[in-house]
Amino acid sequence: MPAITSPILYWPLLLAAAYLLGSIPFAQVIARLRGVDLRRSGTGNLGAGNLTKTMGMAWGITAGVLDGLKGLIPVVLLVRSGLGPGAAGLAGVAAVIGHNWSFFMRGRAGRGLATAFGLALGLNPALAIWTTGWALAGWKIGGGLAGFVGWGMLPIVSIALGAPITESLVVLLLTTILIGRRMHGNPEDSQDFSAMMQRAVYDRDLVGVPSRDAADDPLTP
Repeated sequence: MPAITSPILYWPLLLAAAYLLGSIPFAQVIARLRGVDLRRSGTGNLGAGNLTKTMGMAWGITAGVLDGLKGLIPVVLLVRSGLGPGAAGLAGVAAVIGHNWSFFMRGRAGRGLATAFGLALGLNPALAIWTTGWALAGWKIGGGLAGFVGWGMLPIVSIALGAPITESLVVLLLTTILIGRRMHGNPEDSQDFSAMMQRAVYDRDLVGVPSRDAADDPLTP
């Protein structure tokens, strides 16, 4: 693939394309095709985790893989096009933002962990290994706490690995976005400081409280 010789000419389009790719709510699409609205099921979250709780492991894994590809594809394509890790990583971050605040779902979406994992895998596989280890640890110490530690320490891991400063800055931005999304929770969740901090550390949601009418869902027939 030919190198991009004038990134500034393409940059807004690349970021917009990555954001729109990230905005595709695969978990909700799968659920709606099966007659389920994730906003009204389980935690009300529109990610692969809630799809797993609602419809089973196979469907959750399918959505998780698709969500991961949303973060992986922009990074790999742009690195191969000649852009550095910082620029390519920012496109991956745009995909994570799209997943977390989806254009197609009018802002409401998932937590972005699978998409962030795809970004990390494309940027530096060692970062993906680190997050995978903490995901496995989540089975023992609690997935929310493990995720907070694993993703929260990721910028330090990037620096320890001797990554370029631009890559480490992208990882820091990614971590900030992920923890910020956890703190915000779902629209109906309490936004007082103590509740937000509990969500940041433990990623706890209210259960079974719908926040939008079905008519507001662009995926509704």
